[in-house]
Amino acid sequence: MISSRLRLAHSGLVLGALLVLGCGASHSADDGGTDGSAPDARATDSGPTDSGPIDSGVDASLADTGVDATTDAGVRDLCDPEDARVELCPASLCDGPSSWHWDGDHCVEFDCGTCRGSDCGAGSVSLAECQAAHASCDVSLCRDTGGTWAWWLPVCGPYQCGVAPPEDCEVASPSCSCGSSGRFVPGVGCQPDPSCPELPRMPEETLCTSTGGAWGSALCCPTVCGVPCAAACAAPACDCGPRKIFDLDRGCELGQRCLERLLGESCAADARCEDGTICCDSCGGAGCAGTPTCKVPVCSDNPNIDTCGNDSLAA
Repeated sequence: MISSRLRLAHSGLVLGALLVLGCGASHSADDGGTDGSAPDARATDSGPTDSGPIDSGVDASLADTGVDATTDAGVRDLCDPEDARVELCPASLCDGPSSWHWDGDHCVEFDCGTCRGSDCGAGSVSLAECQAAHASCDVSLCRDTGGTWAWWLPVCGPYQCGVAPPEDCEVASPSCSCGSSGRFVPGVGCQPDPSCPELPRMPEETLCTSTGGAWGSALCCPTVCGVPCAAACAAPACDCGPRKIFDLDRGCELGQRCLERLLGESCAADARCEDGTICCDSCGGAGCAGTPTCKVPVCSDNPNIDTCGNDSLAA
């Protein structure tokens, strides 16, 4: 049931212009480094949790959607997450079809027999049906009209001209960024905003270094999530680091592709693994350090082996 959903953010340069005219036993929700090499993740003896951007006992796609799974008494809003949680290693499976459930951010596939929660019987029979049922939600309207749903950065309202609003609220939440020339209209989606300023384009080297990047002498083209491009030449370009991409107007900015990781890719703080995978340490036993990687959960009858395949008795 592994499916990838790759989604996109920006820089404080726009804000300046506006002023002139927001796993099992071996996972960690705080995996350390964010600006250079892959962070260290350390195994713990704690049980599964469902908090944090890198989830440890629940499908990582269900983590950090920015919407609390609990609701007040009464009728839950259509766009709130359903009370449905993936059980990674259920006691028994069934031969029935999969179901799809809304987690407050997108539709997630549940294998038959792996769903736990009061809404398990109310899931959709297909991805298309689930998406259609939630097409009017802000997050869906945002993406369908070309915006970026910044699930990794709770803010105090919709972005304005690509800039997060001031932090003046009690409870922040993920919101929609419609780029440097647009705004989000509830119930409609991203719309052009003629009040947004037109920013002069800076030289690439100046834009790179002023937004936290490093100007490399022979990169040929800007790095993507810290990975150099395949082209080979001596032309200089910008290296924004492992979690960022380079935008010609905004410079180095968090890239959604860098935060949504696929099977076999490294996972870091503020990142989440694709549906059906979890973020695991690459090590031989509990308590050791390693590079966190998105993996399919391991279900073993051996109580010493966790869902990442780590053996607590290994030397």
